[in-house]
Amino acid sequence: MPRRKQFKGICRDILDSFVSRYNDLDGYWALGQYATFLTETGQRELRLQLQRGTTLPECSKFGASATYYRGAVLRLMDANEMPYGWFADACIRFSMVCPTKALCEVEIVSDLGKTYRCKRKIDVQPHNPLREHRRRGNFGPSNQVGQ
Repeated sequence: MPRRKQFKGICRDILDSFVSRYNDLDGYWALGQYATFLTETGQRELRLQLQRGTTLPECSKFGASATYYRGAVLRLMDANEMPYGWFADACIRFSMVCPTKALCEVEIVSDLGKTYRCKRKIDVQPHNPLREHRRRGNFGPSNQVGQ
């Protein structure tokens, strides 16, 4: 029998996927691109609004990530036999806490208004296409594949 408290496990699973080196966007590690975006725009935080498939501040390039992770939440709910009606809202926050550390947070809100959270600090380098190799092909987990 499904329970809403399973959202806590879904938060952990989404966070594990989000901080993974396999989280790529256009062939490069997504988190490095987020770090570069925040540095270049002077913003403090990037928020992926999963229910709407949008980002704050708005960046059309990152909309694919918000859409992907919304689908991931729904796939995990299916696997746990949870009704979609229990899913009220969700967001992923990415913020730089120092030049090489980022804080990643996943938050899911149930239909009853209870919020489930999971967060992690990770090491991250800003995106540099001169130092990085672009991923080719459609193998492995990715924000661009497996929807």
